[in-house]
Formats: sequence, C-alpha cells, structure tokens
Amino acid sequence: MAANLSRNGPALQEAYVRVVTEKSPTNWALFTYEGNSNDIHVAGTGEGGLEELVEELNSGKVMYAFCRVKDPNSGLPKFVLINWTGEGVNDVRKGACANHVSTMANFLKGWFRRTGRSRCFLISGVHTHGRFSSRRRGPCLPPPSLALSQAS
Repeated sequence: MAANLSRNGPALQEAYVRVVTEKSPTNWALFTYEGNSNDIHVAGTGEGGLEELVEELNSGKVMYAFCRVKDPNSGLPKFVLINWTGEGVNDVRKGACANHVSTMANFLKGWFRRTGRSRCFLISGVHTHGRFSSRRRGPCLPPPSLALSQAS
C-alpha cells in the first residue's frame, strides 16, 4: 500500500516550507507513520540542526528527516533527506516502507539523500569538502567539519 500524505497534508506542507524558507529558524522536520498505518505525520521540527535532529530518531520506527544545512564552502543552504529505519523495525514493516521512500522524495524537493540505521553513521558522515560523504570517522563524534552553520 502507498504512503498517505493527504491525511495530514497541510501540516506536512507547513513543516516542509518552514525548513526550506531560508529566513526561518526551523532547519529540520521529522516525519513518520501514525501507528502501523501508512499515514505520514509530522513527528517534530526544530532549530538545532542535524545534531538535534538525530537525537529525535527512534530505533523502533521508520522515519523520514529533512534538514537544512549550510555548505561551509559556498555558504549556500543544502537540504538532506534521511531515510531512517530503526534497528527495532520488523522486516515486514521495512519491506512495506521501502516503497514509500520515493513518495517522500517527491514531496520533499531539492535534497541529498542519506539512508541510515545508526545515529553515529549519520552524524559522522555528514559533510566533507562541500560534498556529503558516507565515510566513517572513527568513534561516534561529530567530525571537525560538522561545525556547519545550520541556519541563515
């Protein structure tokens, strides 16, 4: 069954617009499912950047995160879509939700996609030389280049 964005459409759209609006202090939004349904809703928004966002990821859920970061080389905003599948999500749900990534990607325009099952992986591989990277950098510590300005 397809992901349902219409049930909570206005709230989803509002969260998206707040993230993409450069003058908005909101720089991330987190989306997930209502219970075991395929209805997507806003799980949260925030102003604390990627570091704050990853703390909100739930190991028992499939979630979609959308975050605005500032490229330290160009100063331009970049958008990251994170497809989060928590370690505790059962295989049947993982399979069902795998087909929903494209629906979320079409809704959230202009992004670079990351797929993650580990907060450490997401934080440690965020940014290298103006390009997003998946390389790990040792223990789960933000790399020096993560001193990104999160909002304009």
